[in-house]
Amino acid sequence: MLQLRDQLHFFLRCSIGDGSTALFWYDCWTELGPLCLIFGSSGPRSLRIPRSATVSQAVRNGNWNIPPARSETAVTLQIVLSTMAVPLEDNGPDFYSWRNRSGGFSKSFSSRVTWERIRNPSPPVHWHSTVWFKEEIPRCSFITWTAFLGRLPTRDRLISWGLVVQPGCVLCANADESISHLFFQCPFAAATWSRFCGRYMASSPASLQEVSSLCQQLQQSPTPRAVPVLKLLNQVIIYYLWYERNARIFRGESSTQEAFFRVVDRRMRDRLLSLSLRSSTAPSPSLLELYFCFISPYS
Repeated sequence: MLQLRDQLHFFLRCSIGDGSTALFWYDCWTELGPLCLIFGSSGPRSLRIPRSATVSQAVRNGNWNIPPARSETAVTLQIVLSTMAVPLEDNGPDFYSWRNRSGGFSKSFSSRVTWERIRNPSPPVHWHSTVWFKEEIPRCSFITWTAFLGRLPTRDRLISWGLVVQPGCVLCANADESISHLFFQCPFAAATWSRFCGRYMASSPASLQEVSSLCQQLQQSPTPRAVPVLKLLNQVIIYYLWYERNARIFRGESSTQEAFFRVVDRRMRDRLLSLSLRSSTAPSPSLLELYFCFISPYS
């Protein structure tokens, strides 16, 4: 916060009118920036101007009231002030302006432009549209987003933190638990994915990145409306696999393969049915009808 406050002059400028509002030491009213930054704590004493003074208080009888310069900084300030108009009541009130998109300043403030200039942007990720989309279920999106970032507390990650836990996958006990194993390589997960292989998904995906790539390929296909169904299916499977894993660890409860599939299927139908009812004027087929092209018949 201190660094942001010190850099505020980069975003905010004050144009002097009568000088009754602008703070002499803290506002950016000269091309030197806030004077407190260049004079330091000794500035008010050396210039004999109180720390809380406004710009108008540095004027007397229509002229700048600055003592003789005793440092190079003070000389520079006097040179700058000699090029500036002295504050007068006839000039109207002081006004502030914010840095705009083009790099100049304007009276209107844009939080978006300011944020874009403050933040250190990271390169965009190719999978963002697989996580965040209109038809998403928020809680499923959150778990999927955390999985893409690799920040779910899977057992391999807990061990890397120094915690003493069993490394095995609680769903199959055939391999160590990791994000790629839990959601794709585990036989329990793979059997669930295989129930949705068919017209739009030839085989079970092997990773989150493969799901994202499949969504991009499907977007270029003759039936791009199936993309939201695949994205939603990915999120629902990941969410309920994580839910099933936690239920087995913390509550000692477990579902059979068929029961788990029916939970995923029910959640998909409920969500897509609500979307179909909400957009009854949407072109045919509906998202729910497209989902039936994914699903394999019940055993």
